Formats: sequence, C-alpha cells, structure tokens
Amino acid sequence: MTTKTKRTRADSAASAVKAMVDAAKPDIEVPNYVTLTASAVPFWTGVVRARARDEWTDVDLVVAAQLAQCQADIAEEDQALRVEGRVIMNDRGTPVMNPRTIVMEQLARREMALMRTLRMGGRVAGDSRDQAGKRKVERESRKLRDELEEEDDGLLAT
Repeated sequence: MTTKTKRTRADSAASAVKAMVDAAKPDIEVPNYVTLTASAVPFWTGVVRARARDEWTDVDLVVAAQLAQCQADIAEEDQALRVEGRVIMNDRGTPVMNPRTIVMEQLARREMALMRTLRMGGRVAGDSRDQAGKRKVERESRKLRDELEEEDDGLLAT
C-alpha cells in the first residue's frame, strides 16, 4: 500500500506562510549550465515569477531559459522590423515582405510551444484551482515585499 503525501491547500495558513517566505527570497537564478544573453535576463525574471517557486524543476528551468531567450529575440526582431518596415524593396526595386516577418512568426510559434511545455498561458495541468491559488498568494506576497522594501524600514533583510 502506498501512502500519499497530503497536499497543502492554497488557501491555508501554512500555504500563505510558505508563499510569504518564498516571496521574500531572491528570484530564482539562471542555472549555471544555461546561457542567456543580457537582453533575456528581464524576460527570465518574468517567466520564473509566473509560477510559485516550488513548482519549478531543473528541467523546467532549462525550458524557462529557452522561453526567456525566445522572448528577448522576439523583442529585438520586432524593434528591427519596426525600423525597416514590413514591406521592403528588393534589389530590383520591387516591394516585398520583409523576411523578418517570417522570423517573427517562427519565434512566436516557438514561444507558444515553450509556454505549452511549461503549462503557462492557459489552463494549468493538475488541480488548476490549487496552483492558481498558490501563484496568486505568492504574487500578492511579492507585491507586499516590494512595497515594504520601498518604504525601506529595514524590516526585511536582503
């Protein structure tokens, strides 16, 4: 007979305390076996904050880094596309679609595939109410931490 570990409900006091403790910790760092460009680091922070800290596995962090890099690449290509325009002139002076448009579409498909792999941006696998609750509590806790840091009362050690 196997024993099941009892899961903590997202709306329990223990879950709220854990969320506060997790929110007080620094953001999850990029694993040392993953390389990100400097432009992808802000996207990394956004990706890892999309889930509660205890939901991340080592494999998920690799995919999260791929997603962050993909999002940075999209931002860079989008900026270039805005400067160049969606229609450019070829060598013969004929207007043609900018090849960056195809690159953007490929990057957008990759982004969606990576988000599906991480079960982000849609329905959460498993008990979605519980995971969504944990994420909400941790987001609220992180917001409270940020407000306390702005007040700079020295309540939280960094």
